[in-house]
Amino acid sequence: MGKTVEKVTMAKVAEKAGVSKATVSRALGGSMLIGEDVRSHVEAIAHELGYIRRSQKRHAERSILTIKLVLPPAKERSTQLFYNFTTLADGLREGLLPSVANLIVETSSDDYLPFPHKKGGEVDGFVFAFHRPSSRVVDEIQERGAACVVLNRMVRGVRHVVSDHHDAMKQLAGHLAGRGVRGDCCYVYYGGFGDLTRARLNGFAEGCLEHGIEFDPPADQSKVEGPGGITTDHVKALYDRGVRTFVGFNDVVGIILMQQLRSLGLQIPGEAKVTGCDCGPIHEISHPKLTSVDLSIFRLAREVGRSLQSEIVQREKTANALLIKGKLLVGETT
Repeated sequence: MGKTVEKVTMAKVAEKAGVSKATVSRALGGSMLIGEDVRSHVEAIAHELGYIRRSQKRHAERSILTIKLVLPPAKERSTQLFYNFTTLADGLREGLLPSVANLIVETSSDDYLPFPHKKGGEVDGFVFAFHRPSSRVVDEIQERGAACVVLNRMVRGVRHVVSDHHDAMKQLAGHLAGRGVRGDCCYVYYGGFGDLTRARLNGFAEGCLEHGIEFDPPADQSKVEGPGGITTDHVKALYDRGVRTFVGFNDVVGIILMQQLRSLGLQIPGEAKVTGCDCGPIHEISHPKLTSVDLSIFRLAREVGRSLQSEIVQREKTANALLIKGKLLVGETT
């Protein structure tokens, strides 16, 4: 009788190579997240053992992708003012079609572990929404061969899908110019948003330059520590110095500005104009309706899903950065 040839499995390749099955799968499948050293090592072991890879692509219609959606730390409660979780999940699921998405929702922390359990099952990809993963976390995900995309934050070396904040504020500047604004503007914001704040301020400044609005970024901006710093006295001081158009960094700022101006007895938009930016859940309760830019969370999440689908299932590389333009929403405050 002939000798039975033992089947070489991916698990055996992983065991001898000293890596996970996911790393073997992605190394042999050409994933861009696997370094050349690891890829060469895995390929050499696979060749030595006589492993034969059956297919380079997964069948999208039959794939069930396990995706971890990592939300900001629980202490950052204000982020809930800017996005709707249901909309975020719906967009992500649509982008992953025709694959079925098994979404695991977690919150981040300083000691967040992307793979807390050795036998917790394979994770195909991670989505970090509205915050940046640490380099330690990114390194661990890449080492394990999982896909990783950051939603609405920029991280060097990691794929990210972000709203075009620069363009959004340019749209607002163009709209204000059309409403007859030629100057007397103030950009009001609070700290903690880094690159996002600068992108919006620079976008508004560029838009003003293009449309003939006098705006001096160093002088025509006002920073507070948080939303609570936008007090009646603060807004009155700006109005007394001649500000007539209040450009809120986001809708939270815009709505507070509007409330404070009205408490001072000022008519909006007759005596003062106000804008925001985001069009998050809080925008729905503003009265009068705030002029803003809709930076659609659904579209962002859908593009993230498509990026993951392309890499995990189709084995195709996508752009490292993708900007999604927003849509101007003209309200009753300008």
